[in-house]
Amino acid sequence: MSDTELPPIYIELTPIQKRMITAISEIWQDSPFGVVYQHSLFCQVALPRSKPQGRIFERVYQGGIVRIEAGALYDGRKFIDQPVPSGPKPRLALIHINSEAVRTQSRFIDIGNSCAEFLRRLGLNDQDGRTYALFKREMRALASAHLTMGFTVNNEAVTIDTKPIEEFRAWIRTDENQPTLWPGSLNLSQKYFDSLLDHAVPFDARAVRALAHSALALDAYAFLARRLHSLKKPVKVTWRQFHEQFGQEYQNHKDFKKEFVPAVRAALTVYPSAKVEQIIGGLLLHPSFPPVHRSSVAVSVGLADHVRRSLPTPTTVKHLKPETVEQFRNLYPRLDVYACKGVPW
Repeated sequence: MSDTELPPIYIELTPIQKRMITAISEIWQDSPFGVVYQHSLFCQVALPRSKPQGRIFERVYQGGIVRIEAGALYDGRKFIDQPVPSGPKPRLALIHINSEAVRTQSRFIDIGNSCAEFLRRLGLNDQDGRTYALFKREMRALASAHLTMGFTVNNEAVTIDTKPIEEFRAWIRTDENQPTLWPGSLNLSQKYFDSLLDHAVPFDARAVRALAHSALALDAYAFLARRLHSLKKPVKVTWRQFHEQFGQEYQNHKDFKKEFVPAVRAALTVYPSAKVEQIIGGLLLHPSFPPVHRSSVAVSVGLADHVRRSLPTPTTVKHLKPETVEQFRNLYPRLDVYACKGVPW
């Protein structure tokens, strides 16, 4: 190395940064063959991000409301009160449970005999003792919680009062005479299962794994995945509106904005077809393609061979008119006009 050359600079990336970079690279290059699901209501009104005071949590926004009551589990000796599920872990667990229910079309969910196995399924570090303990606690809280959902469909107010997880079968392990529980299987209630099949929203599994560290980023991604593709024209959403919808734990919308803006940016990096502008006072949402194409959904539920057989023989691409290309690029500057030509959205 000469005197004029600068030594190379090495930057040590955190596990979260590495996970984000890997997900961004994969999402931009490949279609999602791993699809997971969330109930549409949880894309609009979210679980608490931090541990709430008391044993009842409510989140209200426009036509939707969620009321979550903490429950109790039997440990083989007595009932043990559980907290209200909060943070990113129960979100991930709920997405996994919903995804298995949609994939298998069954209320019976095989969770697995160990916490480590379940963490690996979700793409989390199963060797981290703190993550291991926290995830077990939040999974038990989710399994025991009682849920009341309210939302509007076709100008009708619908109330679903249910315990999403109707039956919880757990392995009892004794550590220093203190029983601990980890689920081997569970059954969803019929009410929740039916509602889920009617209102399941597909996510790119790689995006969910990338955002697994942040409840707020997961909420932002879920909101955008649910909202953008249903828009007919651009819509402005103010910071105050976002605060009311997702930030009820924050005292004011300015404090909420400081954390919500980075969360939205993280969500957008793993949702490349989203068209969102930050403007004065809030965000401008534009009609956008969903993060998961409907053919990817078919592949995700075990129809890959059928989908491949049904694909037509590739044909020669006909060039579009220059004015058509220009109009498309103005609307969707990050998409390939010819790759999108003829896609049956």
